[in-house]
Amino acid sequence: MNCAVCTESEEAMVALVHDLRQPLGTLEYSALYLQILLGEAKEPVQQQLRLIQQQIELAEQLVKHAAKRVARPPIQRVAAGESLDFTKSETAAVT
Repeated sequence: MNCAVCTESEEAMVALVHDLRQPLGTLEYSALYLQILLGEAKEPVQQQLRLIQQQIELAEQLVKHAAKRVARPPIQRVAAGESLDFTKSETAAVT
């Protein structure tokens, strides 16, 4: 996301948010698949699967929170008369 009001660290955060979504989706699918395969497994296995799913959910919430923070730059960083409208590619970089 190259915009005049974004700092280098904000651009890095946008890239990080985008890059984390792929592996989180893979982990979530893998945990679900293991849950199906090991549905009748003993309690220690079930506890570990629940822990994995909880950690994935936590990571997804953190990514969503970070995405919200970088999607809307604070108004004070915008120069007078400068537009806050994002291009389609800038919006896609955050989502």
